[in-house]
Amino acid sequence: MNGVYARSFSSILISTMATEFAIRKAEFDDAPAIAQVSYLTWMHAYRGIVPDAELDALTLESVTEKWVQILSLAIPKGGTLVAINGESIIAYSRFYPSVDSDDDGDRVATVGSLYVHPDFQHQGVGRAVMGEILEIAKDHGFTEVTLHVLAANERARKFYEFLGWERDLDAVIERSDEETTPKVRYRSNLL
Repeated sequence: MNGVYARSFSSILISTMATEFAIRKAEFDDAPAIAQVSYLTWMHAYRGIVPDAELDALTLESVTEKWVQILSLAIPKGGTLVAINGESIIAYSRFYPSVDSDDDGDRVATVGSLYVHPDFQHQGVGRAVMGEILEIAKDHGFTEVTLHVLAANERARKFYEFLGWERDLDAVIERSDEETTPKVRYRSNLL
């Protein structure tokens, strides 16, 4: 339901030295498992970066509701992929046409998220999922891809820079409680 892919695969099997996993298009019934990865990763990665009150207010139920809504949407030039180890979703990523005012959404996609379960980080899972997302975005005719990352999230920023993403914009995201969170936009050329 969540996007139409030009690449036709039901799943691909990937084996790294550390783990074996498959990557496939997310399905509606994956919402609770994706939410679990999202919730655990937020608790693991963002403590000390995102205000504690925001993390403490986050519940698995609210994240699950968000993913039910996301996976209910049909995004013609976007979608969500999941990585599966055994029967468990261990990572996910999603992309869609850019909504940044300085980008052309027909030409530029945004990777809206890439999260890997804390127990499976540093095993090549994120790199493989990102590779598939970029290939699918390219198949959709996108020539560039952007992503936004919290400026204070040095670990994620180093990961994206290692993959060749280039920093191209500093941004500030306003939150409902009047706080602001500095973000950095990265860009990658698909040509």
